[in-house]
Amino acid sequence: LTYGFFVLSMIGVVCASHRHDPGLVQKNYYDLDLNYQARLEKKQNAAALDAQPTLQYKAEGRSVTLRFPGDMTATEGTVKFYRPATTRDDFTIAISEKNSVDISAERMAPGRWYAECEWDAAGKKYYWEGSVDVY
Repeated sequence: LTYGFFVLSMIGVVCASHRHDPGLVQKNYYDLDLNYQARLEKKQNAAALDAQPTLQYKAEGRSVTLRFPGDMTATEGTVKFYRPATTRDDFTIAISEKNSVDISAERMAPGRWYAECEWDAAGKKYYWEGSVDVY
């Protein structure tokens, strides 16, 4: 009787584990690891700026504004917004020829959101990570 209960419990655990989505923050973590040096150089370029980009939530318009420092204009790039709690809500937007970007927060659930921003400006590549609280 005890052995039978144990076997049924193990079968239940195996079935439940197959239905669970681990929700990795990065699905391509292996590729990111291989290109770590390039990302590190982009981070160093961003750290060397006089001021860092900023993320600001505006409750009245339910939007998030990403502003690049000074008069820097991103010629092209992407911003990925994600929450470690779930990968289903992650989204990426493209940016080009802008000093600031307004992103609608309508699809952003309340809570802390993290942003990974990669952009090119004046022939240099940059990478910056930030966070913003949406409420």
